[in-house]
Amino acid sequence: MSPTRSFASDNYAGVHPEVMAAMARVNVGHQVSYGDDEITGELDVRIKDFFGPQALIYPVFNGTGANVVALQAMSPAWGAVVCAESAHVNVDEGGAPEQVAGLKLWTIPTPDGKLTPELID
Repeated sequence: MSPTRSFASDNYAGVHPEVMAAMARVNVGHQVSYGDDEITGELDVRIKDFFGPQALIYPVFNGTGANVVALQAMSPAWGAVVCAESAHVNVDEGGAPEQVAGLKLWTIPTPDGKLTPELID
């Protein structure tokens, strides 16, 4: 096994033992799904306690889900996301922003992956 570590994705490594133990503790009985379960309800209360009563949380499975939810929250239904051709959202998300959120990705060629106002004009 190689000692080299890669942090390219949130799912390259296993979870911390405390996380796995916490998951095992709540993995009993039956719960309704898709946010109506007791655990998500408890999470909602904790988030509101920490960030305030207006705070909302959308638990997602992985980084792609988190990226799509964030982009969708910032964009109108008819909107687009302007990004560098080399942007993670364009290269690594497998079309998820378009498929799941209906967002158009407008890619801009860049010499170094950074967008500038001049490149967007």
